[in-house]
Amino acid sequence: MRKIPLNVEFFAGSLRIIAVFLLRSEDPHLFIPIRAIVDTGSPVTLIGPLDMKRTRISKVQLAKLQGKHKPVNIGGGQIFTIVLEKAKLKFGDFEVEMSVDFPIKGEDNSLQPSLLGIDFLLKTKAKLIFNPSDKEAYFEIEDGAVK
Repeated sequence: MRKIPLNVEFFAGSLRIIAVFLLRSEDPHLFIPIRAIVDTGSPVTLIGPLDMKRTRISKVQLAKLQGKHKPVNIGGGQIFTIVLEKAKLKFGDFEVEMSVDFPIKGEDNSLQPSLLGIDFLLKTKAKLIFNPSDKEAYFEIEDGAVK
């Protein structure tokens, strides 16, 4: 059993579970440290404008990606994203390959944080353990659950 520690922080008016990981991709070449809210209500993992600005990834660069475009409903609005297939999310010594979404148009919310969605939990078969009283959270992932 693998245990991946998560941060529990006060953000946007309440306690949030925060995952810190590296996002890597070969094509395009990306190596980005990400701080994402673990959002079990989000169907996708979304790299938000805050992380995009910090790493200087522009919407023009994203528009050149060869990936599928799709609408995503976030916070009562709809945005269009481009999907980066085969991105690698690295949590310490644990790494998983999955697709991530980048916003390209729609609701322009420059404060939208990155989100680690339910797609991550499904892909890794992870259990989310959260004790808000002790401000403790972590993922439990069975050894061999991700190939």
